Amino acid sequence: MKLYKCEICGNIIEKVIDKGVPVMCCGKPMIELTANTSDGALEKHVPQAAYADGVLKVSVGSVAHPMLEEHSITNIWVIAGNKVMRADLKPGEAPEASFAMGDFKGKAEVYEYCNLHGLWKNEIEIN
Repeated sequence: MKLYKCEICGNIIEKVIDKGVPVMCCGKPMIELTANTSDGALEKHVPQAAYADGVLKVSVGSVAHPMLEEHSITNIWVIAGNKVMRADLKPGEAPEASFAMGDFKGKAEVYEYCNLHGLWKNEIEIN
């Protein structure tokens, strides 16, 4: 999964198929986002995932992330094999989402996007 952000208007897009053409917005190339996995804000940003009974529950941070208009988690993604699942969040909601995993077994990638601190990633092994 590749995510891009416009540095002018703040649009964020998911690139589904890459044909090698630059992604543009507001007349300028968009910047590809790179996921963080650690830094000083680790406890509030790295997605935490727990699997039980076919459902992957993702919460953002080991300390609850703020969900204010000016500082919030906008999306959570799970990539499991050839499936990409996304939950869209709004300020005031809990920074968490649940995903039906069906019969998936293996490593799942979990991403979240903070409107101030960018893209964050973690992985979970589902057996």
